[in-house]
Amino acid sequence: MPPTIVLIVITILGVVSSVHGYRLLAGLFVLRSLPSTETNELTIVDGEPAALTGELVVEAPVETGEAVVETATRPVGGYLWRARLPDNTNSDLTISEWGWERQHWHTFASGIEWGRVGVDIDGGTVRIDPGWLVETTGGDEIAELEIGGITNTQRFSVNLWNSWYTYLRNSLEHRSFRRFAGHMQRHNDDVNLDRYLLEARPLCEGTTVSVSGELRIEQGEPVLHGTAERPLLVSDQGFDGHRRWLRRQVLRKGAVVGGLLAVAGSLWFERYVPLAVLIVGLLGYIAYSFVQDLDIFLQWVRD
Repeated sequence: MPPTIVLIVITILGVVSSVHGYRLLAGLFVLRSLPSTETNELTIVDGEPAALTGELVVEAPVETGEAVVETATRPVGGYLWRARLPDNTNSDLTISEWGWERQHWHTFASGIEWGRVGVDIDGGTVRIDPGWLVETTGGDEIAELEIGGITNTQRFSVNLWNSWYTYLRNSLEHRSFRRFAGHMQRHNDDVNLDRYLLEARPLCEGTTVSVSGELRIEQGEPVLHGTAERPLLVSDQGFDGHRRWLRRQVLRKGAVVGGLLAVAGSLWFERYVPLAVLIVGLLGYIAYSFVQDLDIFLQWVRD
């Protein structure tokens, strides 16, 4: 039997591998749910699965679309977003002074804002309802956000931004929360909204999107929903692009789980070389991150 301290390390490794293992299983479920075929022809069958690819139709743009895409030439139908705060929480530096790309940010909320949109299929429109996505991932609404005060960051949780269900890569926007001043709450009047960042992946009218889920007829209108058996999947890179990305993520998660279990198993048999390799790797990563942060800081000082 290994010493007590080794058993504690084994337990910690087991817990961490379990967390990554759960994420791995979720990724495998979504990978299995990705359709192998898609259609750009409209066949309406209530309650049946549907995999559709077509241009996004925006019947009513999202209210905050202009705040996200400053020079939008097409209506913004929706966007995936996350709200972030910087490491330098005790500083008065704003996003414009420090630069969003020169800072480490921590997510404290995420969600999806949606207008009335659908996908154009064979001359008809299938509306997309993202409600299942929000409910399943615990997504937030910008209108319900309170900026400032005590903010819990989502350092380890899986939120809508980094879920497996969406793969949006056409555009990435970075905006100060100052642009959303009329759409959310402040903890108090002294909160500087320029200290908070909103990152968004918008979907504009005419963008080719691939969506899958369960088709339902609501008041004579076809609507695509998500269910536990048929999750709503949305991609602007096609189902094949979504599948390739998801396979890479699953392989990485599998490697992490396998490596952690291998180290835990070696410790049980009192073989400590794999643990030493893991520790050296972690120290190397910490040192690399420190050098990168120092370089960013020095560059800011020089500027």
